[in-house]
Amino acid sequence: MYRIYTNNEQFNFQVNRFLADYDNNPEMHSLIIDTVQKIHNFDDWFEAWSKLAISAEKNASKTQKSNDYGLASTYYRMADFFLNEKDERKEAIYEGYKKNFYKSVDTSNLIFEDVKYKNGFMPVARINHPNADRTLIFHGGFDSYLEELISLTLKRGLYKELTNYNFILFEGPGQGRALRSGLPLTPKWEDPVGYLIDYYNLESVDLLGMSLGGYLSLRAAAKEHRIRRVIAFDVMFNIQDALVMKYPQVLETINHLDDSKVANEFNNFLLKISKNNVDLAFKLYRGMDITMTKQPIDFVKQALEYTLEGIMDEVRSDTLLIGCTKDLYVPANVAAKEAAQLVNARSLTLKILTEKTGGERHCQAGYPEIAMQIIIEFLSPNNLMTK
Repeated sequence: MYRIYTNNEQFNFQVNRFLADYDNNPEMHSLIIDTVQKIHNFDDWFEAWSKLAISAEKNASKTQKSNDYGLASTYYRMADFFLNEKDERKEAIYEGYKKNFYKSVDTSNLIFEDVKYKNGFMPVARINHPNADRTLIFHGGFDSYLEELISLTLKRGLYKELTNYNFILFEGPGQGRALRSGLPLTPKWEDPVGYLIDYYNLESVDLLGMSLGGYLSLRAAAKEHRIRRVIAFDVMFNIQDALVMKYPQVLETINHLDDSKVANEFNNFLLKISKNNVDLAFKLYRGMDITMTKQPIDFVKQALEYTLEGIMDEVRSDTLLIGCTKDLYVPANVAAKEAAQLVNARSLTLKILTEKTGGERHCQAGYPEIAMQIIIEFLSPNNLMTK
């Protein structure tokens, strides 16, 4: 379940997102409460979780238990989360995360590959079933790593239940090691997805996009018609919503950025208010990292290109939209808005999750099982036979 540990919504969300597996452990619950109460800024966040990561890793090296390595990797991931790409601490923390993560999962069925793409590469993890006749491509969005996709696939039932599928999990432009190889985020997500379809000689695929991937996946499906089924987990119509929904004063300026004077003043305004605003600072500085831009205004201008406006009628796929009522990045009306514009989708399934279901938060943080079950049902052979 989603718990309120702090009044800082951004910190609270990430705690629920990463520590969902430990929600029912009373000892862990107390530790989380004590830890979060000490966190007021990004430096506090890093110090708290990196200290726990080092301690947990030492314990895991003694016990050699996968669950203990999993806890250490989680703490490392949390310590890594708000570090920008140029932070000198990031490489060691990121490597700590990966090292412990792969000691916590069975990798015997995983096939890893760095697929060369443009001036860099896309990290891929494939997981196959012996008699699979379909392929599911799974990607993240604004801040996810390949390991998060692996964890969701292996631990939340996707691989176990969807035995008719082979899985291709990947970090695309702007994500993880693909970003570090020189690939900035692109709104034209049909390009990397189409490249992978060609690379693996596939006739058709199904596509699952998480978080910002909810925009990316639908954008890809609109342009790449070898995508037969597409899932937005969760929905996202554009990046602009995530930037302005809590800052209405920004909306008044965002449509006048062609004026250089307005743009410069707006950039200074964003720099100023983000100094004391964790949520906005995260969005702006992570946005600059993944788009390889140098100033907030440059990211904001690029962000305006990430929209489904005018292309939803190009989606021909069987489509699953997952929305929720208390999303900190997406207005509550977006799922219905997208559904109304999918006039040419082969079929449409719309799920809007409320507090009553426990899935009311972005990507069902605190209760990811409910989203995974919806996805499994949508992709199950019996369901697909009716489409």
